[in-house]
Amino acid sequence: MNNQVWKTFAQHEVSHSAAHYLTTIHDLNGNRGYARVSDVAKELDVTKGSVSVQMKHLREKGWVTEDENRFLQLTEIGQSVAVDVLDNRRVLIRFLCTVLGLGEEQAETDACKIEHLLSSETGGRLKTFVELLESGTNDAKAVLEKFRGFELECPTFDACHMCEEQCLVDLEPCDYAQKEEAQDDTGKSAP
Repeated sequence: MNNQVWKTFAQHEVSHSAAHYLTTIHDLNGNRGYARVSDVAKELDVTKGSVSVQMKHLREKGWVTEDENRFLQLTEIGQSVAVDVLDNRRVLIRFLCTVLGLGEEQAETDACKIEHLLSSETGGRLKTFVELLESGTNDAKAVLEKFRGFELECPTFDACHMCEEQCLVDLEPCDYAQKEEAQDDTGKSAP
């Protein structure tokens, strides 16, 4: 991995938490016409104190305002961020369900994990790709059919362009989680 990529990731403006607060304010204002700290707290199942702390942070970024009646509004930038996250969420869920064949619950969970991290360019290209695959053309149907029937095989570990340290075909899905659980707080593998 490029040594500068992690720095770019760390500088990403929209945290997972901020994305949820922004999209919740967006949805509340769209559905009810207003959003207050108590409404956001109830919707996200967090304390009003937690919402207040996050609102201070979001106001400092210029993404949220609060009027004299304590109603929360997204600024133009905050609205843009919320809409981008919601668009990414919808596209990711469609991709994960329609293309990869995941169940709705798993797709929503995975989309939630990455919706706020995609660039507008990546989100737009993914949307175009999903639209192409959902277009119903013979070529699109053939690609989806080929993918769904495809069995991943490595020719040899040395010749594989995907595997770097371990064959990904041989790695069971739960192996990664078990390895993480086996690590102690120092990041070293537990005995």
